[in-house]
Amino acid sequence: MIVSARSVPTAIDIGTDGRSSLFHEPHPIKGVWSLIGKDRPVVEIRALSPKGSRIPLHPFVQHFRPCDYNDLESFRSAFESKALALNTEGYNLYTPINPIRSDFRGPGGARDTDIECRTWLLTDIDRKGDTSCPASEEEIDAARAVARSIRDYLASLEWPSPIAMESGNGFHLYYPLAHLENSEAVSAQIKRTLSVLATKFDNDTVGVDRGVYNASRITKIPGTIARKGVESEGRPYRMAMIVDDL
Repeated sequence: MIVSARSVPTAIDIGTDGRSSLFHEPHPIKGVWSLIGKDRPVVEIRALSPKGSRIPLHPFVQHFRPCDYNDLESFRSAFESKALALNTEGYNLYTPINPIRSDFRGPGGARDTDIECRTWLLTDIDRKGDTSCPASEEEIDAARAVARSIRDYLASLEWPSPIAMESGNGFHLYYPLAHLENSEAVSAQIKRTLSVLATKFDNDTVGVDRGVYNASRITKIPGTIARKGVESEGRPYRMAMIVDDL
């Protein structure tokens, strides 16, 4: 597997005795908690077979509840370990961006009616045209440029700073919402917002996804490899990662 060098979260430290020792920065998967927080009563892992996979995988869903664990760290560790294990098996990993109702019992993944409220507006900037294979660096850079323009434009309108994630094939901007009601009216408002941004910022190479307005929208879990089709030289699989700046 070809993996972008930026996805490797390790470094070599040279000690005072001249010997090298390997140390690890916090794994990028821990960035997921900046999106789903620490107070949600239910969190979901949704594992899907990558688009164009040569060996299709059956969808897998698992829910985690903090009340089932001795402490918060054990709960988070269980979620992270399961996501990384499934990613190693070849799945793409996702989780809903909005909180699931505490009385949710499934089966299957959370649906729009299972969402408690709206806490994020997702702006998904991705390439146009053929998306059956990984993006090139030029396409990633084009998505970054549009994400930066959107961020700056919304900042000029006094929107708060978003959380930004390189999704593996584009960029996501997550704008916080004030626990808005999960209603058709709010969904319609988010849909209109995405349409306005798409009209203003889409270009020939990349565009804003107008379809990510529903309450149970899922997003990639940071720290996992995003697979799409067959990777090749110049189009590697990449790790989805929260980034400090665009």
